[in-house]
Amino acid sequence: MAADAQDIAPSVVIANDKLSAQLVINPGCDRAMMTAPLLKEIIRGRGVEVTDFTTQAIQDFVQSEPSSDQTITIDIACAQPPIHGTDGSIQWLIDKNDENAADSSNEPNQDKAANNNDNTDQKTVSYYDQSAFTMVETGDVVARIYEAVLGQDGRDVTGGTIPAKSGKDLQLQTDETIMRKADGSLIAQQDGVLSREPGKAQIRKRIEIKDYVDFSTGNLDFDGDIFIGRGIRDCFKVQATGNVEVKGLIEAATIQTGKDLIAIGGFAGRERGHAQIGRDLKGKYLDNVQGHVKHDMCIDREVINCELIIDGGINSPHGSIIGGKITPTGEINIGTLGSGAGVETSLVIGSVPRLDPFAEKLEAMVETLTKDADKLAEEQDLINKMSVKGRMTATDRERQTEIMFELSMTNTNLQKAQRTLHSVTHEIEKRRSVNITIHRMINPGVTLVYNQLKHKITTELRGPARIYLENNRLVYRQGDSPSNPLSQISDVKAMHTNRIAA
Repeated sequence: MAADAQDIAPSVVIANDKLSAQLVINPGCDRAMMTAPLLKEIIRGRGVEVTDFTTQAIQDFVQSEPSSDQTITIDIACAQPPIHGTDGSIQWLIDKNDENAADSSNEPNQDKAANNNDNTDQKTVSYYDQSAFTMVETGDVVARIYEAVLGQDGRDVTGGTIPAKSGKDLQLQTDETIMRKADGSLIAQQDGVLSREPGKAQIRKRIEIKDYVDFSTGNLDFDGDIFIGRGIRDCFKVQATGNVEVKGLIEAATIQTGKDLIAIGGFAGRERGHAQIGRDLKGKYLDNVQGHVKHDMCIDREVINCELIIDGGINSPHGSIIGGKITPTGEINIGTLGSGAGVETSLVIGSVPRLDPFAEKLEAMVETLTKDADKLAEEQDLINKMSVKGRMTATDRERQTEIMFELSMTNTNLQKAQRTLHSVTHEIEKRRSVNITIHRMINPGVTLVYNQLKHKITTELRGPARIYLENNRLVYRQGDSPSNPLSQISDVKAMHTNRIAA
């Protein structure tokens, strides 16, 4: 009888993972005996924690219609699952066009779709202007770091702990170029390009491009240095406040630098290349390039059909200048001028391109003010004569006062303009240089322009030779021989210009 009673007694089944438990009421069990306190004791006896859920399940069973001819299974307990923590993360708050920014953003998908729809209403942007680099300015919030969240442990049906996994802190190394605030914001501490690598972020003053500047990079406009591993494609623009170094070929592009341009692979402008160089221009060769170099130029090979203003000198003892127009301020140290084919090549020497236009404006101003002063002086003299004869009217006396004031102001402005012109002229004379050293040859067809005179070379002059000023005229010296007037090997013509000689 004891065995039979045990077989029909309620039993408790606990899942192997202890995440759930069930009470099993076997057929033949006397329902009248199955009270709530008894069932709770049976459940506790199997080690199951009695919770509100358990109590409600027992209560529902006790109040249900009796049935003794089938097995009844009641869910009496379920585990409280753990709440796992989340790892620390970063949201980059940068240009929406940057793919990395979109990937790391926490924006909901619908918000991203809305942003994409908004973009369709914007004006079309040139593909040349779409940069692959993230430029930032001092004070920009470039990112926000979210701290890791700790987990919350769960409980199984026996009251045991189900451990939760805690989130891991984000490992991100920064330097002095990025400041991290207490709220997790990352603040740029200088202008530059945002560089991001796994576990590391910084703002650099140097862009390094392994390949070409093309549609994969877009135009570049950067506060710092730019290094380009391959070259620059047609029609692209590269601007930098620092140096620009290009290992490969620069095609018909536009270059603007605050410091040096180092064109290791040469610059083939094809009449569409432009260069504004803030300091020195160094390179392999130049072909059909227009521009302004604010210091010295040093080219290894040829300068072909270029139009350049150079505020410094030219130092290319093994190079050649063939065709085009070059206007340097300093000394010229060159291998060859012109070519055997007689290509027209022009060098404007003895000028200071940065100051000459200013001097011209000052000269014109001095001339205008002088004429104005002379005219006012004549009118004043006429009124004074009328005063002596006693013929002055009230209107004449009023005009006499006006003339005195106008003449005083005009003379004051004239004196200022004359002093400034004198200073500029003195600076021009100090910077002006006429000293050409030719190592190999100067060919017929080369024109040297100096002080409104054009000297077109008609006879080949082999180096080593020098062309310089002697008694304010151009002379040449071949080797250790005495100097001779340059007019002996050139045709000399006056230029038609209103420019007053300095």
